[in-house]
Amino acid sequence: MRYVFLFLLLSNHSFSQKVGFDIFLFGNKIGQSSIEKSVKNDSITTYTLQSNSEAHIFFTTRIISLHYDIVYKNNLLFSSYSKHNRNDEQHITVINRQQNNTYIMKRDNESFCIKPDIDCSTVKLFFTEPCNAQHVFSERLGEWRPLKKTGEGTYEADMKEGITYYYHYKNGKLIELEMKKGLLGSVYLRPRY
Repeated sequence: MRYVFLFLLLSNHSFSQKVGFDIFLFGNKIGQSSIEKSVKNDSITTYTLQSNSEAHIFFTTRIISLHYDIVYKNNLLFSSYSKHNRNDEQHITVINRQQNNTYIMKRDNESFCIKPDIDCSTVKLFFTEPCNAQHVFSERLGEWRPLKKTGEGTYEADMKEGITYYYHYKNGKLIELEMKKGLLGSVYLRPRY
């Protein structure tokens, strides 16, 4: 009886990890991001991301919020919900794995089919270096984006709208994420300690 209880206790184990980042533009703090990773039974991993920022650039105000609810099952993306607000504009992307090993993605008013299996997406990059050095899947955009390693612990990902992301890691941990758009400067995410 004692061994059965111990087995049930160990088989239902779970843990969570949370990381927080401050967001900077031109040296000023403009917001915060928090990402939580929860693992249950070594087969289901959930990620929750919440990010809010407000910046005043060239006499305009940009208020941006981002929310993710993402589930991985057996190290493959199972479902993803992404809501991105920029001022009064809202974009929602929902992705669900199908039984035939494809995904159905609904982005705003459009639907798409995605192949192949998704095992490496941007939310994972907050916790570990990329699992694939050629590409990464963007949950918000609903598509694969090119990724390349540019140095020890440094990766570059080209996203849409002319924005390039630079991920910097030390000992496997993300120490800075730079989002650069042309001559407009960079937005930085740096860990809160």
